[in-house]
Amino acid sequence: MIRKLLTAPIALVAVFIGAGLGEAGYAHHPEEPRLELVRKFDPAKSEFPKGIAFDRRGNTYIGMQYLGEVWRITPNGDEEVFVKIPFSGPVGTGMVSSLGIIEERHGGMTLYATFVDVHASSATGVYRIDEDRTITRILGTETLFGNGIAIDRRGNVYFSDSVGGAIWRVRHGEPAAELWIHDALLEGDGRLGFGVPLGVGGITVDGSSLLVTVEEKSRLVRIPIRRDGSAGQPSVEYEHPSMCIPEGVAVVGRGRTYFSCWFESSLNVLDRQGQVTQLAGTADGLLGPVTLAVGPGRHGRYLYVVNQSGFIFPDPQPALYRMALPR
Repeated sequence: MIRKLLTAPIALVAVFIGAGLGEAGYAHHPEEPRLELVRKFDPAKSEFPKGIAFDRRGNTYIGMQYLGEVWRITPNGDEEVFVKIPFSGPVGTGMVSSLGIIEERHGGMTLYATFVDVHASSATGVYRIDEDRTITRILGTETLFGNGIAIDRRGNVYFSDSVGGAIWRVRHGEPAAELWIHDALLEGDGRLGFGVPLGVGGITVDGSSLLVTVEEKSRLVRIPIRRDGSAGQPSVEYEHPSMCIPEGVAVVGRGRTYFSCWFESSLNVLDRQGQVTQLAGTADGLLGPVTLAVGPGRHGRYLYVVNQSGFIFPDPQPALYRMALPR
């Protein structure tokens, strides 16, 4: 069934977005900083990025979704395949969806990656990758459709299960995952015809809560993190039919929530008054943007936008962009 994700029905998605407010449904702010191209990728080599993370040394890690690889780019621009998730299928049937990094107190780094094995499902899961590149699958994640990843200040790892409409958690240092929350607000309904429901997608930590996108329901949902670590009652932060497949989400400072819309190919910001402004679109080079992230150190000056450009787009333009953040 998951194999159907590789050939999305464009007509159904077009009908869905047509229910919105015209081209975008948002205000456009011409004075916002524009996107800066960081790197292009080669679609002929199946280089479709999804997922990005940064370590304290200034290295950038990017998931190559169709290749099942995680690339590392050093501050001086050197690149390497940091790790490849072991799976048996051909190129395009093993998909890295998201990345997250924990900087350990002793100075080490641990990378987490969600992976979906479309070929045989046997390699599906969330993987822990140590600095020596040892790969371990987290227990309890073997059947989950992992999408976004977020890590809180205690080192707990949260990841979304888009098909299940749930968020799972791996407590810091623990080998197994546990269901953190399943709720109707996080579920998809299959309306886009991808073969599976597409519910909760991108995920980020915002203070003492998680903020997530729900793809088929065109909404942002906030979930409090209680003092004991359990999930509080989720609530809709923003919802609009013109948000066609919201994917990435990032919160910067107080009251500025950035989100990307995959099919609509847009980057948007939601302010504290509930006003959404489109910052960039296809005219700026976006085509199927997914992950959004702000990193530590020098990376903290920018919002990074992973332009996946895969699945349905006839002229893919996979790339990594960044936008200088307002001071």
